[in-house]
Amino acid sequence: MQAPPSQVRQVPVLIVGGGLVGLSAALFLAHQGVRALIIEKHAGTSLHPRARGFHARSVELLRSTCAGAEVERAGAVPPGTVVGELVAVTLAGPVHSWKTQTVSTQRMDLSPCPLVFLGQDRLEPILLKAARSLGVEVYFRHELTGFSQDAEGVRATVLDRETGAVSTVHAAYLIGADGVRSPVREALGITQRGRGSFGHNISTLFEADLSPVQREVPLGFAVLTHPEAGGVIVATDVKDRWIHSTRLDVNRETAADFTEARWTERLRTVTGIADLAPTFHGTFVWEAAERVAERFDSGRVFLAGDAAHQMPPTGGFGANTGIHDAANLAWKLAAVLNGHAGPALLETYDAERRPVASATANQAALFALRMTKQALPEGEELVEDDAVTLGYRYGDGPPLPKTFIPTGEPGTRAPHVWLDGAEGRTSTLDLFGNGFVLLAGSEAWRGAGRRLAERMPLRIHEVHGWQHAYGVGDAGACLVRPDGMVAARWSEPVRNAEHVLDATLKALLFRAELQRSP
Repeated sequence: MQAPPSQVRQVPVLIVGGGLVGLSAALFLAHQGVRALIIEKHAGTSLHPRARGFHARSVELLRSTCAGAEVERAGAVPPGTVVGELVAVTLAGPVHSWKTQTVSTQRMDLSPCPLVFLGQDRLEPILLKAARSLGVEVYFRHELTGFSQDAEGVRATVLDRETGAVSTVHAAYLIGADGVRSPVREALGITQRGRGSFGHNISTLFEADLSPVQREVPLGFAVLTHPEAGGVIVATDVKDRWIHSTRLDVNRETAADFTEARWTERLRTVTGIADLAPTFHGTFVWEAAERVAERFDSGRVFLAGDAAHQMPPTGGFGANTGIHDAANLAWKLAAVLNGHAGPALLETYDAERRPVASATANQAALFALRMTKQALPEGEELVEDDAVTLGYRYGDGPPLPKTFIPTGEPGTRAPHVWLDGAEGRTSTLDLFGNGFVLLAGSEAWRGAGRRLAERMPLRIHEVHGWQHAYGVGDAGACLVRPDGMVAARWSEPVRNAEHVLDATLKALLFRAELQRSP
């Protein structure tokens, strides 16, 4: 651990919560020149896999950082991997149903990035190492005890849980990435909406050789209906390491009631292996629920991840949605702090992310209802997974389409197109991630972009072959935000392209509020 912070610290951004979303936000900020300070009350990164699958969109966003290559390497799944899904009384039977499927980890037509299977306990250290390599300070065993804000910034008091020392942090902005019971959200008095609780569960992470009850392909997921020990067993990304979860009546029991002896007895019953000798790596209680904060910001304080939206694990959307929050918020904070944008840009964080998060949480809830064989509410329907993970949109129109068809429309994710160049084959997505990008299809747009880049944050790429997927002509142009979302597009050259680009960027960045250009 680094030396403790001095009695009073001045930082651009204070992030409360050093988990997946807090680390992602710090990493995205650092890649845009802003070094955040993270405080986390726990002793270190997650000890439990928790989230285990990260969709292509999340990997795309991380790909633009120094952690991207390691995330893809660590979470890679060999092509053609087949896993089984079981519904049975116990792993040994009787079997209600058994089906196998090939794990589809990548759609090369939609994304250059795969779905990665990487437990949160393995992903967070990768993000932590990458963030620290860029100068991000992370202090574990440090807890926020209070904060206030005014027009100049946020003043926070921080407790060192080891020594009892209290220090003060002055930050321009604060991000609450402090989980479902977010003290930051509670301090702001922000309420939540949604279907509420679907029930509590308790999970244990254990190691054991389950080969005596394995079938022709490795088990991926099992629903077990034993009347005394029912629940689920889920494979993790580490061989012979599993998660067993079951429902918990919080009015009758606590985690302390589940001793290792009790877990061992349960696992012997639910696996059908009478002499099973599991090694345990921790137990935790969690709630499946749909709750979304009524707003994601309050002055200079912002909510992200589970602090902003809680959703059932069905669909695996929760952690991914938090990473998307972090990417959206980070570039906007960086633009304001670096003098490129007016403060009003930060108001678009809530306007963009809250509708998407609400719609995503609703999809997770509908999945939960379907899994428990309950009827979906009238007028509600499930949409394609790709529509949730890749097709969400900002601005006009529904936040989630029914099906995902990349169009290049403003407010949507910039489409992936393979480009052939002097350095080999790359994706259009590899051009984004730090500053605005102009994809220019003609000299008129290239020249206008180059002149404008002398006084505004803009990079110009003279590439070809992307236009059709982005809905423009061969001589058109597309302006892409730092988070890889389309900001504007033009089918053909326009008169006074420099003026058009200048006005578009100033509107997007609320630069009219600035006294001068940087």
